[in-house]
Amino acid sequence: MIKKILFSLLVLQTVLGCSSNTTTEKHLSHRNNIVNVHDKVIPIHIDEPYISSNCKPYVMDKYLFIVDFQCLDRFIHIFDKNTFQYLSSIAPKGRGPYEFINIGDICPDEKNRKFYVFDFGKYKLHSYDLDSVIRDPSYRFHDKANFKEPLYPHRCCYVNDTLNLVAISDVENNYRNVNEIAGLWNMRTGELHIGYENPYVKKKRFQFTGSAEEGVYVKCYSRYDLMTICNLDGTLKCNVYGPEWSKEITNTCHYNMDVHICKDKILALYSGADHRSKEHYPSKIHIFDTAGNYIKTLETGFHILYFWYDKEKHRIIFCTYYDEMLFGYLNLEGII
Repeated sequence: MIKKILFSLLVLQTVLGCSSNTTTEKHLSHRNNIVNVHDKVIPIHIDEPYISSNCKPYVMDKYLFIVDFQCLDRFIHIFDKNTFQYLSSIAPKGRGPYEFINIGDICPDEKNRKFYVFDFGKYKLHSYDLDSVIRDPSYRFHDKANFKEPLYPHRCCYVNDTLNLVAISDVENNYRNVNEIAGLWNMRTGELHIGYENPYVKKKRFQFTGSAEEGVYVKCYSRYDLMTICNLDGTLKCNVYGPEWSKEITNTCHYNMDVHICKDKILALYSGADHRSKEHYPSKIHIFDTAGNYIKTLETGFHILYFWYDKEKHRIIFCTYYDEMLFGYLNLEGII
């Protein structure tokens, strides 16, 4: 009987992968429940227009948006997300009116059928009407919000005009010291509310996502094996420390990359490799629930740069870094 109890406890510890676990502080001893999904990845073939390897996908409604940060002419390319047929390109590059100097993230507003785009060269967030831009690619955006140094948002999960979950750049001494923090942003007033910050983190670099439906936002740190989950008021829900966690910062090993919330799960790209090697771009995706409990790891076999969750199709669409294919997708049905 005692042997059975001990065996059951051992199995439970293996499944949870935790050496210690409290409400707000979770320490993982391993993340070795690995599922190989390489043969389930479907390539996406895009022949036109030319897109560089420095790009990022977004999905909204029936459309796939790809931002090409090294574009020659227009930054944003629009495709039918079901057929991947090219539709049009918008957001011209330049310093003139209705042009972008230094484009940033796209922030979808599903409820109002709009999407917002950062231009860090002009310190503005621009607003596009989705239906208008699909009908007429020459449609001109409107200004949504302004921002300025030393604190300004650079990645946004839109909830409404007075509540947005944001990653914030904290710029000091003429960009000699730049950190990232997270919190809440009121677009109407410009007010920023800083949320919980882990006291052990020195150089703050992280990937960010949020979900009003799940009531959380998430930070995955690039130089620490750490994920922080916060409530919508900015208070701490939990810190999840990985097996390689250390209070000492690493300048060569990058741990966490892109992250998204998919229904009630957190999908986080994980590297743990030297940033000077190709392996720095991760092939593994760790899956957690929104309480920070580790579930499993997907091994894709591709070096993923960024990905996006298509909630209608329950799949992720991703771009790779100089891999055998530039774009692909993975259906999550039966996986999570």
